[in-house]
Amino acid sequence: DAFVFSLLWSDEIYTDIPQDMRRLAVIAYTLIAISIGAIFVGIGQGLMGLIVCSALILAAVNLLAWVVSRERGEKDSLKTELKLAQDVQIALMPKEHPTVEGLDVAGFSLPAKEVGGDHFDYAVIGNDASQFGVCVFDVSGKGMHAAMSAVFMSGAFASEVKCSASAAETLTRLNRIVHSHSRRGHFIAFLLTIFDLHARTLRFANAGQTKPLLRSDGRTEWLDSSGVHFPLGMKEDSTYEERSIELHTGDFVLLLTDGFTEAMNAQREQFGVERIEALMCNLDPATTTAQQVVDRIRRDVEAHVQSAPQHDDMTMVVVKLVDR
Repeated sequence: DAFVFSLLWSDEIYTDIPQDMRRLAVIAYTLIAISIGAIFVGIGQGLMGLIVCSALILAAVNLLAWVVSRERGEKDSLKTELKLAQDVQIALMPKEHPTVEGLDVAGFSLPAKEVGGDHFDYAVIGNDASQFGVCVFDVSGKGMHAAMSAVFMSGAFASEVKCSASAAETLTRLNRIVHSHSRRGHFIAFLLTIFDLHARTLRFANAGQTKPLLRSDGRTEWLDSSGVHFPLGMKEDSTYEERSIELHTGDFVLLLTDGFTEAMNAQREQFGVERIEALMCNLDPATTTAQQVVDRIRRDVEAHVQSAPQHDDMTMVVVKLVDR
């Protein structure tokens, strides 16, 4: 909890709070830290626990925004609220690359100035830790609601993925949760991949997210999933299906949100999928790491957009199959 608390602390915000109001600010930060800590350690991973934790975080952020608004005014208060929401969202994402036998994994997420709901996460599945789950999702909308929905979804994923090794079953259960507890018109594009470390296979199910890209033997393929592809929360009775792919040493699997492919320069030209495909085709699997792929894509996108503003969150995870 202390680690999460330090991530959320902002000297700029705190120093602007008058001395007689700082006690309220400390209470708000403590609520945020306890709630996120509960999600991390599993206390809040029941459905009601997740709802309570999300409500506490939302209440704490609103309290901080109110405190600061007394000194800064409404406009600066909104900026503060969005900054706090962004801090919470980032704090829930993995801070270090996981160590998984047979896999080289690297992830990255860059929120836009207008807070969105992109997120990625990892999960070790099974009592023997023989399977490794990776998810990338994008909550519809912007601002506080999107950020808090991402917080809720992160906890729901951590809870539900442990109940089944099936990507399809996990997405089907998550869809019912989102449909039951979200307002109308609120959807979540969600891609779940599960790597079987013994069988060397990839199983995945996709609910409206960008297709995963497989780079194998010098070729690239955007992988289609089976069955329905509706985002989570769109239809209550959606039943998802999964697809299985055999993997080999040196293969790369790229998961990313459309913030990368749709990144635009000043001439409003998108980065596009073709540049991603060319980059993946031309890499050397013998010497290229997952982190190097992340860095290369980031550099190429930055060179494309140059000084143009970032309009959407950018999130990706790269998984490389390595010898065990």
